[in-house]
Amino acid sequence: MIRPSTNRVIAVVFALAVSVAPLASAQPAQPVEPNSQERASITVESDVLSFFIGGYSAMVNVSLPNKFQAAFGIGNYDVPGFLVEGDSNFDAARWAARVTSVQVFRATYRFRGPMTSGPALGAVLLNQNWRLQSAPLRGGTTFRELSTGVTGGYYVHLGTHFYIYPTAAYTYNNVYSGETSVRGTNYKVDKFSPNASLHVGWAWGL
Repeated sequence: MIRPSTNRVIAVVFALAVSVAPLASAQPAQPVEPNSQERASITVESDVLSFFIGGYSAMVNVSLPNKFQAAFGIGNYDVPGFLVEGDSNFDAARWAARVTSVQVFRATYRFRGPMTSGPALGAVLLNQNWRLQSAPLRGGTTFRELSTGVTGGYYVHLGTHFYIYPTAAYTYNNVYSGETSVRGTNYKVDKFSPNASLHVGWAWGL
């Protein structure tokens, strides 16, 4: 998940919600299959934003008939420059950062159930391994960050199987391993921060 500023998160998620909502409403009603309310689904999905910043994303998502779902994913990405430029020591350090690996666990409630358009709300956990470098300071460091928080989004199914899922989260962040400073110059990790992502996926009914 990408960590933009709060205003950017609000603007991006609002724009995505406005743009995809008509797509959901324009979809013809799917025929109701026997026992459809008792079906589960499994999906493969990806955060497409990561591919535009030198990374990748892959996730498996299982939705149960009771509308609860769980997802686990992995990935990596280059941290966009505007995220580190806000640090108070950026002028001296000229930070360059990459998340070399990230593991994501998401547990949510899909209000309209599997394989249908509708909102989802729940909790998210991210474990991110950072590599932070500074050319002016001639050094670098690594650290691990664990983030937990709330997440929500809206599933837009374009047909039965393919979907788009714009989502946002607000997390508490804790550095539990490594150092966030290079040669005595500190990089500040925000205790609380918003996150945003844009997922696409393919679902199969079980």
